[in-house]
Amino acid sequence: MKITVRKIAEEAGVSPASVSRYINGSEDVSSEIASKVESALFSLGGSPVVRRPRKQIILILLTHLRFDFYGRTLAELLEQEPQSEYTFMLLRYNPQSPETVRNFVSRMHPVGVIYFEEEIDSGILQYLQSCGLRTVMCGGVALDHQSDRVHVNDIAAAYEGTNYLLDLGHREILFLSDDEQKIGAGFQRITGSRKAMEERGLEFPESLVLRGGVTFEAGYQAMATALREKKQFTAVFAFSDELAVGVMAALYDAGLRVPEDISVLGYDDLTIATRIRPALTTIHQPIDVFIEKSLELFRQPPKSIHSEILLPHSIVERQSCRRISDPVPKSV
Repeated sequence: MKITVRKIAEEAGVSPASVSRYINGSEDVSSEIASKVESALFSLGGSPVVRRPRKQIILILLTHLRFDFYGRTLAELLEQEPQSEYTFMLLRYNPQSPETVRNFVSRMHPVGVIYFEEEIDSGILQYLQSCGLRTVMCGGVALDHQSDRVHVNDIAAAYEGTNYLLDLGHREILFLSDDEQKIGAGFQRITGSRKAMEERGLEFPESLVLRGGVTFEAGYQAMATALREKKQFTAVFAFSDELAVGVMAALYDAGLRVPEDISVLGYDDLTIATRIRPALTTIHQPIDVFIEKSLELFRQPPKSIHSEILLPHSIVERQSCRRISDPVPKSV
């Protein structure tokens, strides 16, 4: 006779769902239910259950997925899940409804939380940490967050990116950033760019810094504004690849060529950087390593001082920047 979950449930006097949870190890069950299931199995002539090990849960906390960087980081996380000892569960966080997070934690008992956004408020993070959960900011930085952090050195990366454009002969550079008032990535990147210019005896061009979002739409709008206001620049350093692609689209619509008329440097090295034409020169962030190092933190014992892991960045040269002393290629 085939022993089914339903037969075991009838014999044990419990629900089929309880039997399934016990056998699959997907959730903890009471010792009473476990005893009843094992007794029923014995009565039906079955073997004791060898429970599958239950994967520990890591909560992925998101407020939105409007930025391609978040989507790419999340995709890398999910790609690594089959080989991981963890299972990942996504939860949209609404600051107006913090009880959603509290309910999830009390019901699912995660071992920790990964988040990408500097905008996640410190109140909910303090609550998570008070529950004994490790919180890891992956790919971002916010100085007022008391979490473990895995990211590149944004000051150094922007410093090198700005020097790259300066080495190509550019002196009038338009910078596109997010809100610099937050002590986050945008602030640090502006700091690195300012340092690079001042070290060369150049005044940092505050009038050539446009602040807003970091999306394609924000890049398009910022470039349209710069052209309408007749700002003078030979290169653009956009602090996200999405911004950079929006810039390139606006330049194209205005009848300007990249890099012949304007050079464009991005930041992130997302997939779109290789798909746009001309292919985008950009600052590479090792997103796959961000995820590996973030998961490694959950395997380590908690520390009284939060960890900060800085990973190497690099400039990936493609076709969107040129030396301004180089002759402009003739149109075919």
